[in-house]
Amino acid sequence: MASSSNSRQAVRRRRPPAVRVLPSPRPNWRDWANLDKDLTARMADHMLANSLFDYVVFRRVCAPWRETTEDPKVRSVLELRYHPRRWILLPEPDDGEGLRCLMNIDTGSKLTLDMPELLGYHVAPGSGGAPGGVLVMVEDGSLTVRVFNPLTRQSMDLPSIAPLVSRRRRGRMDTDFLDMCKVTGAGFASESTVVLHIGMEKKLVSAKLGDESWEVISDGAQRCAVFHFAGNVYVAMMEEGLMVVDAEATPPRLVLAAPWPHKEWNAVQMAESSAGDLLVLGNKVQRRAGNDHKTMHEVFRLDSNAGMLIRVTDLGERVLFVGEYSGGLVVSTRYLDTLMPANTICFKNDQVFGKFFVRQVSDGKTTRLLSRVQDSMFLDNLIAYISWRGRKELQTD
Repeated sequence: MASSSNSRQAVRRRRPPAVRVLPSPRPNWRDWANLDKDLTARMADHMLANSLFDYVVFRRVCAPWRETTEDPKVRSVLELRYHPRRWILLPEPDDGEGLRCLMNIDTGSKLTLDMPELLGYHVAPGSGGAPGGVLVMVEDGSLTVRVFNPLTRQSMDLPSIAPLVSRRRRGRMDTDFLDMCKVTGAGFASESTVVLHIGMEKKLVSAKLGDESWEVISDGAQRCAVFHFAGNVYVAMMEEGLMVVDAEATPPRLVLAAPWPHKEWNAVQMAESSAGDLLVLGNKVQRRAGNDHKTMHEVFRLDSNAGMLIRVTDLGERVLFVGEYSGGLVVSTRYLDTLMPANTICFKNDQVFGKFFVRQVSDGKTTRLLSRVQDSMFLDNLIAYISWRGRKELQTD
């Protein structure tokens, strides 16, 4: 018969192991990394709708979030949903080490990045040369065109525009030659076609992905503006009217989007409104005695269904900044303090020593933008951007 001590030892051996009780999680604790995949996808869509930068940061949080969301790099650089809308490349380098600065024109926030991809290229100036925030550049030596997304770092090379240039360069740093090759407007049509306006050459050209050369859409289009809007490329031809590129045609062709309300304009620029409309700004210069003159502006929006331009007299609490080239910027006065009144156009008048003026859209009243009030870095950056004539300092040694 077993002893009682042995029985007790057997009982002890049969007891289950002790269970370690862990403290309960904090009441507000969430396992964010392992959220429901559908919820994560909806969050990512919300971020992308707000800003590509927010989406890129969202994907960097953790591996599960990256696995649940699409990497923009698997798509074409021309895909509209992954364009850095409302981000602009500021003209001057951030320092002498190749760093460049992007600024969000809705918030004024800045992002400094190392972008060696820009070295040796001339960047098309202004929003007319940066469709949806994507940079269009021309390589200094070969005149190869590159499309570059500064936030996703995607790039795509297109054919050289050298065969389109009517004259030969005398030297590597020939300024006149580089002006001849300057892209003054660009756009993407059908996420497969790139359209360029080469201003001094008076050429409007296009190329599809994989093409080995550029197709000339219009030869002799000097006084025109090119702007990318809602997946289409609009071209302001001074004689014909506001045109849109039909990229599905072979070869691509211009189709009338809306006739001009009159033919008294000397130049046309375009911008995207805060309401998602295409704005068309007509400029007219009236010569007076001697060297005196008066610049007049008219703002319209495109009604694509009616095929006509509708007069705009109220931009709301916003300012339309316009420079010398195709595109303008519509910016909220929220971060401009009292420096810029609402419902105005800020424009540069080269006839008056390159000074800037502010014009009320409602009544046309115009005042000088005094340099002493430009104590806002946000305003200074906007002025520098629309004054940008193209980067000639981005050349290799």
